[in-house]
Amino acid sequence: MERNLRSLKARGFTLLELVIVVLIISILAAVAIPQYRRYVVRSHRVDAQSVLSDLGARQERFYYSNNAYTNDLTKLNAQSTMAGELYSIDIPSASSTGYTVRATAEGAQQKDDTACQTLTLTNLGVRGSTGSTANDPACWNRS
Repeated sequence: MERNLRSLKARGFTLLELVIVVLIISILAAVAIPQYRRYVVRSHRVDAQSVLSDLGARQERFYYSNNAYTNDLTKLNAQSTMAGELYSIDIPSASSTGYTVRATAEGAQQKDDTACQTLTLTNLGVRGSTGSTANDPACWNRS
C-alpha cells in the first residue's frame, strides 16, 4: 500500500512547473495577440481597397455610357456599406473629366488603423491615404 501512495504522489505537477507553463503561455499570448490584430486590420483594409477598385471599374462603365462620371453611388449600383461595417464608401468628387472614390475607416478599424484612416482612388489610378502619415505606401501594400 505504501508503494502505491508514492507512485500516486509522483504523478502530479508541482506549483513551480505550473507557474512556468502559465508564464510561457502569457509570453506567447503577449506576442501573438498584437500580431494577429495587425493582420486583421490589414485584411479589412484590403477589403476596402478591393471595393475602391470595383467602384473605379463601375465609374469607367458609367463614363462609357454617359460621357461623365457620377458622385451618386446608387447610379453605380453601389452603397456606402459595400466594404462592410468597418469602412464607409463615398465619392467626394466626380465630373466629366475625373473622379475620386474614398473609403473611410469606422469603428474598431478607425481606432486600430491610425496610419490609414482614409483610402482614395482616382480615375488616373492614383492611390492615396490619410492618417498619421499622409499617402503612406503601406496603406496600399506598396512598402
